[in-house]
Order: sequence, then structure tokens, then C-alpha cells
Amino acid sequence: MKIYLVHPGESEFGKLTNEGIWQLKGVARRFLSEKIEADRIYVNGNSVSRQSGDVLSRSLSVPVVSDERFTEISERVVLGEFFEEDIENLDYVNLFVDEIVNKGKDVIIIVGGGVHRAVMSRLTGMSLAETRHFSLLSAGVSVLEYSRDDLRWKIKIVNDRAHLMVP
Repeated sequence: MKIYLVHPGESEFGKLTNEGIWQLKGVARRFLSEKIEADRIYVNGNSVSRQSGDVLSRSLSVPVVSDERFTEISERVVLGEFFEEDIENLDYVNLFVDEIVNKGKDVIIIVGGGVHRAVMSRLTGMSLAETRHFSLLSAGVSVLEYSRDDLRWKIKIVNDRAHLMVP
């Protein structure tokens, strides 16, 4: 099983820019050329996450599932400063990840950096604070894969943007 974490495309004022749409079309071309077979594209309630999911959905013919129950995780949480509402949101993200893993199918998750980091933390056992060292740029792709050999999740790629390079 693989989980493809995609950082949303470039945006301004809560809306994808033309550059952001171009970036996501690059992600779609990459996924098509790699012949990934994702079952669903998951997005949260963030408008840019939803817009990014729609661009990929149209290109890949994969349905989008929007779940507005979890929100972006703030930088302060990644650095270890929690408030009660943060813990509740992080718990929900963990339940969301567990549900996806239990389905056992490859998926694409398009979320901002905080949730992106929380998913990596949940699956690999890294602390959230350790994930702060990863750069997460617009339309970057990270891949986590479950290894049947040693029965654990491995980070295969972090923030790869090779699909944005012009030949």
C-alpha cells in the first residue's frame, strides 16, 4: 500500500493561482506516467486543498472525498505546543489515517503542511517535531509505502517536485 501526500498548488487569497493549476497538472502527468492506481483522493475542508483535489480528480478520473472534520495543524503543534482543540484535531487526523490504512488501498491525500506532517508522524512513528525538518512546497509529492518485508511504513520520497521541471 502507498499513500501519496500532495501539497496543494500555489495559491493566493484562498484560491489556486494559474501557476498552482499548472503545478497540479504536472502532478497528474507524473501520476499517469507512473501508472499509480489510487482508490480515492482525500482532501480536508481547506478551499485550496479541495480545488487541488478537483484538478487531480479530473485528470486522473479518481473520486475526491472531502472531509471537513479536520483542519490544518498549526506550526505551534508541530513544534510541540498543544492546546485542547489541537489535541482533538490531531486525534481526528490519526483516526482518519487509521481508517485509510485499514482499507488497504493506495490513496492520494492533498493537505497542507501540518496535516501532511501529522500523517507522516502517525505512520512512521516519527515525532511531529522531527518532521519540521522537511520542506513542503507547492505541489510537492511525498510517498509513504508499507513494507510487507519488515511490516512497517517507510518514507520513500519527500517533497519531490521533479514533475515541475521543464524539459
